[in-house]
Amino acid sequence: MDAFVLFFGVVAFITIGGLLFVIVHTPPKSTTSEKKIEGTDFIPSQMFMGNDGLGGIAVNERTHQICLFTSPTTTPRILPITDLLGSSIIKNGEVLGDGQRTHPQELVVFMKEHDPQKKSLIKSLHMGSSNNSNQRIDLFVVTHDQEEPILVVNFLDMETKEGGILFEKAMSTATHWHYVLDGLILQADQLARVQSEMTQQDKTEVAP
Repeated sequence: MDAFVLFFGVVAFITIGGLLFVIVHTPPKSTTSEKKIEGTDFIPSQMFMGNDGLGGIAVNERTHQICLFTSPTTTPRILPITDLLGSSIIKNGEVLGDGQRTHPQELVVFMKEHDPQKKSLIKSLHMGSSNNSNQRIDLFVVTHDQEEPILVVNFLDMETKEGGILFEKAMSTATHWHYVLDGLILQADQLARVQSEMTQQDKTEVAP
């Protein structure tokens, strides 16, 4: 009984903490909507569609879910935050921020197994960006999905100056979304640890 009380207490704490985290880091012009995403029952609290019209992401902190867009013709994927494994900001091939799951171990292993794919994708998308006037900023989102584990959300891909208005706006938006996902990753880790502790406690209680 105490374990269930502890679990629901932690879930409530994580939910409130997550909402406060997102409120603090939400830009004034963040895209929000009270309507369901077409073809789904998902109501986003925040949403961003990539500049290339392909990758996009939406979150609902209350239901602990994320929604991923891969193309205009593909049905969005709705996943629990427990399937969110990593978030990385990439600028011209350089990793500026990297949030990753640390629990449970099987998800950490899954994420590491897809590191070569992630690095190869970064290299192919950002090839030459640091050697010319083209600037590219992406957010790489890793999820526990066997078919499509890596989603790329593009924030900037054009000839412009680093430090200019367009560059700084894109970097600010990408950083905001990295913070949002990083906060959800921390919540998912905490939930996984609590569930693991509850399972271990149940096994101990039923042991002869």
